[in-house]
Amino acid sequence: MNLKQHLMQRDPAELRIFAQNQGLVLDEVDSDEPLAVVLAQAMLAPEHVQEVWADLSPDAREALFALAQTEVGMPALAFQRRFGEIRRLGIGRLQVEQPWKTPTGPAEALWWLGWLVRVFRETEGEMVEYITLPSDLSPLLPVSGQRPQPPFPGPAPEPQVEENLGEMLLDDLTLLLAYVQNHPVPLRKDGRWRKQDLTRLVPRLRLSRVRKQPLEAGGPLHLLFLVAKKQGLLVTRRGYHRLGKALRPWLEQTRAAQMATLFRVWQEAGPEDWNDLCLMPEIRCQEGDWANDPILARKALLQQLARAEEGVWYDLDDLVAMMYEHFPDFQRPDANYDTWYLQNSVGDFLRGFEHWPVVEGALIRYIWRGPLFWLGAVALGPRKERWRLTSQGRGFLEPSPASQEEPPAASEPILHVDRTFRITLAPHISVWDHLRVALFAFWQASEPRYQYLITQRGLRRAQKRGVSAQRILAFLERASQNQVPGNVRRALSQFDNA
Repeated sequence: MNLKQHLMQRDPAELRIFAQNQGLVLDEVDSDEPLAVVLAQAMLAPEHVQEVWADLSPDAREALFALAQTEVGMPALAFQRRFGEIRRLGIGRLQVEQPWKTPTGPAEALWWLGWLVRVFRETEGEMVEYITLPSDLSPLLPVSGQRPQPPFPGPAPEPQVEENLGEMLLDDLTLLLAYVQNHPVPLRKDGRWRKQDLTRLVPRLRLSRVRKQPLEAGGPLHLLFLVAKKQGLLVTRRGYHRLGKALRPWLEQTRAAQMATLFRVWQEAGPEDWNDLCLMPEIRCQEGDWANDPILARKALLQQLARAEEGVWYDLDDLVAMMYEHFPDFQRPDANYDTWYLQNSVGDFLRGFEHWPVVEGALIRYIWRGPLFWLGAVALGPRKERWRLTSQGRGFLEPSPASQEEPPAASEPILHVDRTFRITLAPHISVWDHLRVALFAFWQASEPRYQYLITQRGLRRAQKRGVSAQRILAFLERASQNQVPGNVRRALSQFDNA
């Protein structure tokens, strides 16, 4: 909307107030044009604009800078929360209260200069009121150009101990796939796993140690099942979980590429699959005529994560404070804090901007200490108050072809076999090779290394799948770099003929 269109919508009494505050004397102008047209022409004279700009307060200039950062301006609620209320007064009260003489803040002062426009725009399917600048006035103001981003939090002291899960989620996903590979997994009527299967699976997962209740919604096991489902690695057929057709091509990827796919599943998950806000244990999302967009919130937070310097430690409180100061509406594009039906753990409704720390602030902490941590994108200090961006996290945010390439062949064996038929896996073993071991051997431990035991029962299970003991021996020789003990070699050589 240009200035003339804006002024044509205002009452003549308001136009005279605009002119008065602009220092313009319109009564002496001899013109057949409407007052709004004459006023717009006078207000847009470049020399006049510069004179008015010179008289503005620093806060008023800051408000204009904020509006100029996007073509659509700012939601009215956000703008007024930051720069003061613009009171809506009828003509009668206007003459009595004269708000331009005692404005509530820079927003109202600019409104009575005639420099602000109210418009409605569709945002997330709803009509939202915005405050913006007239399209022909904005180019005349010295507010164009990209302003520098707010300063990112400064470095924090490095903790003595760090927690970095690295590719643990990928390894635990392998354990999940191996369980389905080797066991029939019937599902309950609601599509969830039976308790007895979960009881057998969870002790094998290393992620179960990073959260007291790994089975709860929004926990690491929930994320594990999400990525398996969305990638098509697990499918449901006739009431059972089975390995999907998408598994084979996925297994051919590098571990780095596989981790990147897991990150993208979470990053792109919609509210029906993974809604971070509603999965936080301290927040209850109630049903109603409202909806949030977790993808929008993640995008805003990941943009800030990308500003972190790799390897530098930061304080999580400082990050939350920076978002509160400069990006408070990162998940609410309409800046309205009264329409979402949220409750805390004791049932109190969380409406109003005053609850930002326990909603938006808590969401930032959950994402940093939850999904980003479980995916190995950030490392945390021992009390989870400090964090750093990992090289793996940088690769997620700025993917490059080099990060997806096959790494050079390992110079060390990918597994070790001892005389007791125990197999110990190296940390860099591929998912495919890990599943091969799980087919013919039984899981024994996950910490500090994954260990399996070769048994006759496991060899028979592999034999039923068409994998002979000779093939298993050939695999073990190659994977251990010909370090299979003699007794193990002889037992496997004789098994097929037994």
